[in-house]
Amino acid sequence: MFKDKKILFFSANFFGYQTEIKNSLIKLEAHVDFYDERPKNNFWTKAFIRLDKRIIRRKIEKYYQGIIDEKRQIDYDYVFFLKAEAITIKMLNELRKKQPKAKFILFMWDSIKNSSKDIEQLIPLFDKILSFDREDSEKYPCIIFRPLFYLEDYSLLGNTNSKIEYDISFIGTGHTDRYTLVSQVKDFCVSNGLKGFFFLYLQDIKVYLIRKLFKKAYRNAHRSDFNFRSLNKDGVLDIIKHSNCVLDIQRSVQSGLTMRTLEVLGAKKKLITTNKDIVNYDFYDKNNIFVIDRDNITFPLEFIKGKYHDIDSSIYEKYSINSWLREVFK
Repeated sequence: MFKDKKILFFSANFFGYQTEIKNSLIKLEAHVDFYDERPKNNFWTKAFIRLDKRIIRRKIEKYYQGIIDEKRQIDYDYVFFLKAEAITIKMLNELRKKQPKAKFILFMWDSIKNSSKDIEQLIPLFDKILSFDREDSEKYPCIIFRPLFYLEDYSLLGNTNSKIEYDISFIGTGHTDRYTLVSQVKDFCVSNGLKGFFFLYLQDIKVYLIRKLFKKAYRNAHRSDFNFRSLNKDGVLDIIKHSNCVLDIQRSVQSGLTMRTLEVLGAKKKLITTNKDIVNYDFYDKNNIFVIDRDNITFPLEFIKGKYHDIDSSIYEKYSINSWLREVFK
């Protein structure tokens, strides 16, 4: 399916997952040219893209024109975007014009509500669109629902018996209400004699200072509550390996399952999540997954201390990265 296929791949820095996707495609014998979707990854470029990318439109279009010119001699089989947050309508049309034989594929790993304002205008320019968000796929008939994936490293964890050091762990970006909810879970752990590991990441100290100044939930926050360097893949794997339960807090504006949810599945660990839609998935098992209320953070101690219940092997295979790639490109 992938042998000798030429793929032009665009993605923002997605905690290293863009590299894992590229490497998996290469292992499947595809030829992959990868470019960051953003012209730069500094604080202001990211902020302007999210706020209104028209502010840096010329910078974005110059960046994409350079890529189009550089690759104009190659006839790609696929042009693949993860999210398509930065590219403008003008440059996507130009890319299509220069790559008339390519199939253009978009995978949304964020909800449309949480994406750039012109995403709905970009959607018709793709031949195939998939999303991890069930609600978006129901709202837009052209969008295929497909959850995310886990890497092979997590399935290796799932087949290893490891010493449990943490009753509950959390690793994630400190967006939206995560700081408040993680703080409540920390308090719950202290009150109940549970050992936890909590890693809240912010991309820049300026993000912390702005939230401290303007967001009520951050008024009592301390700089020491956050980490400004992300945990690398090996660090994340090590924490999950030694955890009995992993906490997951999705953005309230999206129904799609986070990457962490699928990683916990692959690692065969118990999950505590705010995502109520998880009960509709084929891997849901009340022995392994507990849904908490954002407004009332509490969970039974017997769940936290209990053992993981194995499920059918075909379900684990369904959510592997190779199965995800086959479905995205088929």
